Amino acid sequence: MRHWFSSDMMNEYDNIVLNPQADPQKIEKWRKSLPQLEEKLNYFFKNSALLEAALIHKSIYDQESEHSIAERLEFLGDSVLELAITEYLFKTYHDKDEGFLTKKRSKVISKVYLNKKALEIGLAKYILVKEDEIKLTHQKRSSLTADTMESIFGAIFLDSSYREAKYVLQNLILSNFDVLIAHTDLQNYKSILQEFCHTEFAENPVYVIVKEAGPEHQKKFYTKVSIGNKYSSRGNGKSKKAAEQKAARNLLKKFQNKLNK
Repeated sequence: MRHWFSSDMMNEYDNIVLNPQADPQKIEKWRKSLPQLEEKLNYFFKNSALLEAALIHKSIYDQESEHSIAERLEFLGDSVLELAITEYLFKTYHDKDEGFLTKKRSKVISKVYLNKKALEIGLAKYILVKEDEIKLTHQKRSSLTADTMESIFGAIFLDSSYREAKYVLQNLILSNFDVLIAHTDLQNYKSILQEFCHTEFAENPVYVIVKEAGPEHQKKFYTKVSIGNKYSSRGNGKSKKAAEQKAARNLLKKFQNKLNK
């Protein structure tokens, strides 16, 4: 299968300008480690510059660069991922309706699930990133590895074809996925609570950060969610989003207990 993109587009990945302060020895060591990642992916790049581009964080780029190529590859890889997973689910679950397929897909392509898959192959150690960026919060590190997974999918697509990218992606992402999604909390409790509140109370839940504790790189957030003056609950987490999700989940549990009485 031939791609629609031109050779000029390929040059974008061959002419990456790195920050002149980047450690040459670190970069050379990183390059030598990439065949290990290719083995874990079970895909070997014809154009190694594509893999490198997917793994270079914007903090390593020369300051003159307008954008991170990894982010562009992530944009492409996100679509490749969604199509490949959609096709697999459609062909596998013949007797399931659109609602079931949509929920199943949303779990498999979620950042939480992608990060778990990234951890399985030790992806973080192959991402070329500035030292101070390594000290990111847990939430940002998880987002970085999940985003890089999508960048890699985009790179594989450009290096080969959708058919080959789909094969690599499905083998990597869908291995043991039913067990993983069954034992991993991938629900968006904020969305569920929002929908419930619209139906039952015709108003939105309000989230407030009531407390922050711990050092900058290990901060813990405490959140309160309220619906008017009658219902509220609290939650905490390593990020504001995680704390809000926990607070929403706890409030939903209160409503569930009330309904079961």
